[in-house]
Amino acid sequence: MAQQSQVLSFPTCDERSTSDRIAALDGLRAGAMFLGVCLHAAVSYMPSRMPGLLWVVHDGAGHWLFDLLFWWLHAFRLPLFFFLAGFFAALVEAKRGLNGLLFQRIHRVFVPFLAGCLFLLPLAFYIWTAGWLVAGRCTVKEILAVKFGPAIQSEIFGPLHLWFLEDLFLLTLAFCAVRFWLGRRPQRPLEGIDPPTHRAWPRWFSPLILAVPTALVLSLNLKPVIAHHNSFVPDGWRLLYYGLFFLAGALVYPRRQRLLTICNSWILYLSLSLIPAAMLLPLLQRHIQNQDDWAFRMALAATLSLSAWLSLFGFLGFGLRWGNGSRPVLRYLADASYWVYLCHLPLVGLIQLDLEGVDCPAGMKFVLVVALTALLALASYHTLIRYTFVGTCLHGPRRRSAARSDVLVPRRAA
Repeated sequence: MAQQSQVLSFPTCDERSTSDRIAALDGLRAGAMFLGVCLHAAVSYMPSRMPGLLWVVHDGAGHWLFDLLFWWLHAFRLPLFFFLAGFFAALVEAKRGLNGLLFQRIHRVFVPFLAGCLFLLPLAFYIWTAGWLVAGRCTVKEILAVKFGPAIQSEIFGPLHLWFLEDLFLLTLAFCAVRFWLGRRPQRPLEGIDPPTHRAWPRWFSPLILAVPTALVLSLNLKPVIAHHNSFVPDGWRLLYYGLFFLAGALVYPRRQRLLTICNSWILYLSLSLIPAAMLLPLLQRHIQNQDDWAFRMALAATLSLSAWLSLFGFLGFGLRWGNGSRPVLRYLADASYWVYLCHLPLVGLIQLDLEGVDCPAGMKFVLVVALTALLALASYHTLIRYTFVGTCLHGPRRRSAARSDVLVPRRAA
């Protein structure tokens, strides 16, 4: 454990630095983004269905392992993103002030959200309706009139996967409003008294304590996690649930060195996270079949929360343990991951639609979907996005002359 504490660090987290990046977290953010491709690639091959989630095709070659993969990824991936978003919001605010944070989030969150709604959503609409047409779920007349049956019509108008950007921007606005109000007081609120969890409990108990408020929210409403509603109107329960992870990340930033000591137990957290992860699938199947009561809802809420927090701290510690230092490939993938997130859903749907009639195992189709989506997304990023205005909006300017040093040259030369 002592050896790990020497490796875990935030090398670029100095307040005097002009960079808003932390090398130790670049690989973690990139990996979590690419896991989103795996999550959506699994949907078509799940025997069960997430309530409210419309998909392009439901392939007959399914397997229960894809149910397990989907719910495991879904339980911790978005909490990890919102935790990191809150952490980096506090980092940018500390370096650039509230105006700098707000300008950056408008530039890198709100503008891509609007652009994605204008260009990516229509493309996804026609890919999805093509799948429904082939499956006999709609007609050409319904597609042209954009008027479907009740099950489809109630979910047709919304941001699809871009809801994350909408919620993230709203949470950032709330963060700026709170910081502006508290900023008038003599003390900075994020630099105040250390949280009592580090004094009253052993440090490895922190994820268990943080799971209490999120479990209480889910016990009142499970839909933020176990259901999906495609709408441009923000979901208040979803904002509340993921806002707790955002708040935790923002509060952790001034105490990041304490976070390093907690994350030394990342192997323990990942090991413990396997217990609630194994319980998720049977509990969720029973809930979806409406065979639960109040005690069962509490158990499911606790299971989801524990899985989220234990996995979050486990993968956070893993990223800090192995992602430290300057790694050009990880930095490049971290740059590309935002574009992969934006464009991957139409690609996943199109490839799944093409493979729907192919007679081969679901596992082979899943691998093909993930590989082809990642390949096409990365190729389009490098040739069309990285050195253009779009790339500047997503991650700042990149010089074309540095392309080789980003990926190909040895680490020592970089």
